[in-house]
Amino acid sequence: MMGSRRFCTTRLAALLAAPLLLNACSAGPAAAPLSELQPAPITTVRPGDVIVIEFWGQPELSGERIVDDNGLIHLPLLREVSVAQLSAEQIRERLTSLYGQYYTDPLIVVNVRLGVSVTGEVRGPQRYTVDPAFNVLDLLGVAGGLTYEAKRDAIELNRGGQRYIVDLDDALLAGEPERLRLQSGDWIYVPRRFWTLQRTMAYATIALTALAIASFF
Repeated sequence: MMGSRRFCTTRLAALLAAPLLLNACSAGPAAAPLSELQPAPITTVRPGDVIVIEFWGQPELSGERIVDDNGLIHLPLLREVSVAQLSAEQIRERLTSLYGQYYTDPLIVVNVRLGVSVTGEVRGPQRYTVDPAFNVLDLLGVAGGLTYEAKRDAIELNRGGQRYIVDLDDALLAGEPERLRLQSGDWIYVPRRFWTLQRTMAYATIALTALAIASFF
């Protein structure tokens, strides 16, 4: 009987410790405070971004071009053009110069759409291309908003290998959209509060059941 009770007690301790261990394992590297997040600089292009070109009087040269893994876009007449780490204005100047070999005073407008991703507890988790003026809150809106299970006060902004934690309610009240403006390659992750709330409750229920069983011995 003593052996059975000791076994149940040991098992109970393990069950009670399980949620703490799971939370520790899922915590990951420490996040930097949001105050350290600097406003995004002038947008420069990276692979996966989309370049929107409007060529006045030459509709066949207009359209959207995806920046490939080598930082190139592919265009009629010019074939490959390197645009990596250039701003929209710098790309416009480069295309104006290159197309100037074929057309007199070409009028070209260039806009950049950033490649960003959002995963986790949003209604439309996927990769998006968005306007450079977009911020984290805008992206969450484009993704259909948060699900019921979303943990609103621990949204992660992953940028350049660093994590920043965004409290959605604080961000809405602070009114600092510039600080949360997106950069190319940003990844937003919305964690699930179910993990820390209902999962912990489930383990507590198991532990109480084990305790009730132990009391019979």
